[in-house]
Amino acid sequence: MALRRLMLSLLLLISSYTYADDSMMFSKLTFPNLEDREVNMAEFRGKVVLLNFWATWCPPCVKEMPSMELLRQKYKEQGFEVVAINAGEEAESVEAFLLERDLTFPILLDKQGVSFMALGIRGLPMSFLLNKEGRSVMTFMGGREWLDSAQTKLIEAELAKE
Repeated sequence: MALRRLMLSLLLLISSYTYADDSMMFSKLTFPNLEDREVNMAEFRGKVVLLNFWATWCPPCVKEMPSMELLRQKYKEQGFEVVAINAGEEAESVEAFLLERDLTFPILLDKQGVSFMALGIRGLPMSFLLNKEGRSVMTFMGGREWLDSAQTKLIEAELAKE
């Protein structure tokens, strides 16, 4: 029993250390955009970023997109960006989906689903709020209305930080 507790404690210690600085994990993410240009998340350092993982076949993903656009418009002048990474679909499918929507934030493609393994994505949509250093300050599972005060207060608090 004591050995089991020791092993569990050691496992918890190791796993908490692994995630102590996730800025390197996010800054190493690189995916192509719809123009096939490789975009690295390090390009957004200095901004507060809502990093969203989604798919065209996911109803909650589709439902939250308009509020993500409004959120971007509300805070973009203050150093805020939304980056949406499509999980597992081809560019043609994503482009067809976007023709019906007026979205201005960057859309990246994770055709192989690499982000699921790298970030432990358990379902869609899943979003991370990254601070100006690129560290995750909050993880959001499931769709939501992004202009609700719970989300905007978090974003405003991060934007206010130096």
